[in-house]
Amino acid sequence: MSQRPPLRIADPPPPGWPDWMERWVLPYVREPALLPVLLALLGHVVVVLVPLMLGTWRTGHGAVVALLVAAVLGSVGLVGFESVRFRRPGAVTLTVLGTWAVSVGLAWFCERTGVM
Repeated sequence: MSQRPPLRIADPPPPGWPDWMERWVLPYVREPALLPVLLALLGHVVVVLVPLMLGTWRTGHGAVVALLVAAVLGSVGLVGFESVRFRRPGAVTLTVLGTWAVSVGLAWFCERTGVM
């Protein structure tokens, strides 16, 4: 009688990021020559996050809160994926945390000074 192979619940995840992330996102984080492009892209993200934060604080409208929660969950997903897959925070975590820190700081400044 032949031996059956042991039952595996799931295959282990392949090492590294998904292909689309390797091709379209990570070159901007890894290549020093692309740093100005990365900063410009993150600046655009900040320009979107700050009004969402201000709208949430000032009005609490459901759609604005939902968009901000979606942005937070997307960020947590990226950081969590990197932490689970690589067992440590890396460049993506640093980029996400930096973007949120600048966004929160700018939103606080705008709220205190009434700029926006």
